[in-house]
Amino acid sequence: MSLIILSLGGVLFYFFLVPPLFDILVNRTRLHKPYKISADALALHGTLDVVDLHCDALICSRNLLKRSSYGHVDIPRLVEGNVALQIFTIPTKTPVREGVPWIPTDLDALTFQVVAQRWPLAAWTSTLERALFCAHRLHTVEANAAGKFRILRSVQALEDYLENRKQDKTMTAGVLGVEGLHCLEGKLENLEVLFNAGIRLGGLVHLGGNEVGGAAHGRDSGGLTPFGESVIQRMEEKHILIDLAHASPKLIDDVLNITTRPVVISHTGFKGVYDNERNLSDTHAQHIAAQGGVIGIGYFPWATGGKNVASIIHTVRYGIDLVGVDHIALGSDYDGAVTTPFDISGVALITDALIQAGISSEDIAKIMGENALRLFRDTLSVDLK
Repeated sequence: MSLIILSLGGVLFYFFLVPPLFDILVNRTRLHKPYKISADALALHGTLDVVDLHCDALICSRNLLKRSSYGHVDIPRLVEGNVALQIFTIPTKTPVREGVPWIPTDLDALTFQVVAQRWPLAAWTSTLERALFCAHRLHTVEANAAGKFRILRSVQALEDYLENRKQDKTMTAGVLGVEGLHCLEGKLENLEVLFNAGIRLGGLVHLGGNEVGGAAHGRDSGGLTPFGESVIQRMEEKHILIDLAHASPKLIDDVLNITTRPVVISHTGFKGVYDNERNLSDTHAQHIAAQGGVIGIGYFPWATGGKNVASIIHTVRYGIDLVGVDHIALGSDYDGAVTTPFDISGVALITDALIQAGISSEDIAKIMGENALRLFRDTLSVDLK
């Protein structure tokens, strides 16, 4: 009997306590509320259309319609931070084996989270089903948000929303994306399935390579595959924004050589600030900017080399000096198993720090959101709502 009780206790712990406990432990902030933000910064911040290019909140177990005391992003905190647009990216595979030779090659850390949160059985083994399940989660948020949250799929939807938001700053919106096209499962037709689910941004790779190309991490650091070339062509035809975050140097080169529209690096840093395999070289940053692309600056130490707001601003300043202010944006990586200085409700801390750094109000508006909005206007379809 005691063995049965212990077994049941283990099951209950795994399914009911592990998901929120994991969220609490890995998605943390260093600063405590209330955040200290100057009156001038708050005044300017209230006039901005703030955009964040990357968060993984859809794989977390909490209800995004309710304000949570842990994690980084939910709808109430987006509104509190005056965020006009949050990109909700969906990781579908996180191979812990990369760079760790003794771990079995098929071990995927995300599977444990999927099972613990009791996702549909199909999502336990299918990366496509994981993407569709998370997309459905955000559609459910939209359906139950009483008009205060919208998922944007086209330029016209974006413009309509921004016009409405001028009258109601309690509105916020999202764009759906995937982090790593593992979820294509090697089939080009699955890109159509993702598009129909509302996906408008596609990160080609994540913590490991896939059928599309190689990642900056682990063993597979090759370039674009023949299948990947067909994927890029189809993404441009469907007006799905190409995200080169986590891409290998060779993959970045190959994609930039064939794309006809601007691309994004949704969350990164610069090797010139903190040199590691994850960050972007000066040459690649300049090439991306020359083609009209945008670089989202991450808030995590692996991107900036530091743990505070000052390190984020230092990276932003480096990017401005390197490629110009028109190509720098915010790409927090919220809820991506990272510790950040603040959650999304405190993003005005960036505005405040940019003011203190001597950045003009016009340039602050670009960094905080206008550059990202321009990118979506340049890449989203104009005729689909």
